[in-house]
Amino acid sequence: MAKSIWKGEISFGLVSIPVSLVSIEEKTDIHFHLLDSKTKSRVRYQRVNEENGKEVPWSDIVKGYEYDKGSYIMVDEEAFEKADPELFKTIDIEEFVDIAEIDSLYYTKPYYLVPESKNKKAYVLLREALKKTHKAGVAKVIIRTKESLSLIFPHENALLLYLVHFKDEIRQEDEINVLKEAVKTYKIADKEIKMAEALIKDMTTKLEPEKYHNEYRETLQKWLDQQSAKATKNNKKSSSRSAKNTDSVVDFISLLKDSMKKKNPSEKHKAIKNSCI
Repeated sequence: MAKSIWKGEISFGLVSIPVSLVSIEEKTDIHFHLLDSKTKSRVRYQRVNEENGKEVPWSDIVKGYEYDKGSYIMVDEEAFEKADPELFKTIDIEEFVDIAEIDSLYYTKPYYLVPESKNKKAYVLLREALKKTHKAGVAKVIIRTKESLSLIFPHENALLLYLVHFKDEIRQEDEINVLKEAVKTYKIADKEIKMAEALIKDMTTKLEPEKYHNEYRETLQKWLDQQSAKATKNNKKSSSRSAKNTDSVVDFISLLKDSMKKKNPSEKHKAIKNSCI
């Protein structure tokens, strides 16, 4: 069962819905340890007091804001939450907006909103009303002492909460070197645009996320399994092992290239591509 990271309630109008937040993401990363390249010994981080050189346990560590050189204001997160628990445990929907009008640039992290009470009516009511109106609720939420703007909208049988950027957190196009000039500046002919459109239409299909895989992770795991098997069988000198590791890296790159090879585009696609160049 997925662990919730926050519990509270959604509030809009006179309706309150007890919910918990569960991350949509499923961590599938391959985990590594840090090693000393010479001795192969584990390297561990320590939280050391810079004055006495002693390690500090997590229970004694707090956040501090440096307002002057060497002077800090300690921030006690638990004290903040106790001072006004409602502020930390309520998602107040302030307004509703059309989902189609939301710029994808604002999205950051999605969560499932899981109903926490026996009375599921309010949850389903909000979900179905949002579906029929194609709207999303705009609300602020505080998670671990950070306030975030969020959007609440339906997805199949669930309500989603998407954390989104505040306007001042987004870098504007004017700050980077994008191509702002009119299309005619780049001497693109109508024929070229039509050919590019034809290629896009010909390659268009229904999105099926299940057919895509993390080729790098799968290949890396396969390679690690191979290396583990070799290491179990062979107990050679470290110098020989180091040389072999270099060759193994090359082997991994070859495996990765093979796994990422795509089917050659059809002759039709080739013809359109060549025409666009």
